[in-house]
Amino acid sequence: MNEWLFLDYVERDSSPIWEWINDKRCVPVKAKAKIQRILLQLAGTVSWTRPLASNLDGYPEIVEVRIRWMNTQYRLLGYRGPGEREFTLLFPALEKGDQFVPLNAPEIATNRMSIVKVDRSRIREHSFG
Repeated sequence: MNEWLFLDYVERDSSPIWEWINDKRCVPVKAKAKIQRILLQLAGTVSWTRPLASNLDGYPEIVEVRIRWMNTQYRLLGYRGPGEREFTLLFPALEKGDQFVPLNAPEIATNRMSIVKVDRSRIREHSFG
């Protein structure tokens, strides 16, 4: 039984998270498999801790899901909500030298979180396929 339901942020009827994960230029096939495996692992875990996830310093509600594959640091920024036991994936990024690529990834995630909190039509269930 899953402890968490993963949701994707949606804009213009598409999910930027889904598109990023499925773009082989951004995320190689084996990295995609590891990302999806980590998300499934977190879905079945009540309490999340490092190294898989951590609260993002300076952004109180934003959580980063942390995946390392072949010396690349993949980051999925999201938040716990909008409902109980729901986690919404808001923005994909990379981390290089302790900085996000793109640099404004936390701000974009925060803005998308604000949108989701008032409009649940902007989310859909995450596809693990």
